[in-house]
Amino acid sequence: MSKRTRKRTRGGKRETNWLVIGGIVAVGIIVIVLLALTLRDPDSSSEALSALGEYCQNNPDNCIAKGDPDAPVTIVEISDYGCGHCRDFNLETAPVLDSEYVATDDVYWIVLPYALRNETVPASASAMCAAEQDAYFEYHEKMFEYLTTPVALTPAGFLQAAGDIGLNLEEFNACLESGRNTSVIIANAEAARNAGVGVTPTFFVNDEKLEGNFPLETFRERIEAVTTGS
Repeated sequence: MSKRTRKRTRGGKRETNWLVIGGIVAVGIIVIVLLALTLRDPDSSSEALSALGEYCQNNPDNCIAKGDPDAPVTIVEISDYGCGHCRDFNLETAPVLDSEYVATDDVYWIVLPYALRNETVPASASAMCAAEQDAYFEYHEKMFEYLTTPVALTPAGFLQAAGDIGLNLEEFNACLESGRNTSVIIANAEAARNAGVGVTPTFFVNDEKLEGNFPLETFRERIEAVTTGS
């Protein structure tokens, strides 16, 4: 039986397998990169909030705000009118936060009108039509009330909601038909994506990002940690 011999280079030295070494180095680089991505906050909340704040400052007509701009806490809300969790937040938690903190100048509340899906762009655009009549927040709440009805996310539902809160329906309908706010919602959605938003509802409470319909107490804790120093 013959034995397999190992080929040697002159001088008895083994050949260097650069292909194997290159593969090991490449794997090492990939591991390092993946580890860095894991340790890094991909959408650093403070940077994201700063980016959205700058976006709203540069595009004041694209964002809706209430409360004192100098309040110690700023909360940015990003919701979608087809989102059940957003509905629950806006009908149950938001009114309490409004009365306890926005009305007392502890919180400056900003909404970035947004659509998570193409199907909800018209609904968000219709809310901007309500904003033209200084009734964004009333309409915002009414739209979530309509989410569980047959007219949810339909032009008929938009008009019905507008009528419920006493808007000028002729002006509102003209705004809807013009489609002039669609580009605003698309731009807002892009700004939100750039800030790392991919689910609704998403909130930025000063430098902290909250994804989902958190309990009222969670918001109270975050706000009072700043306002009372506790």
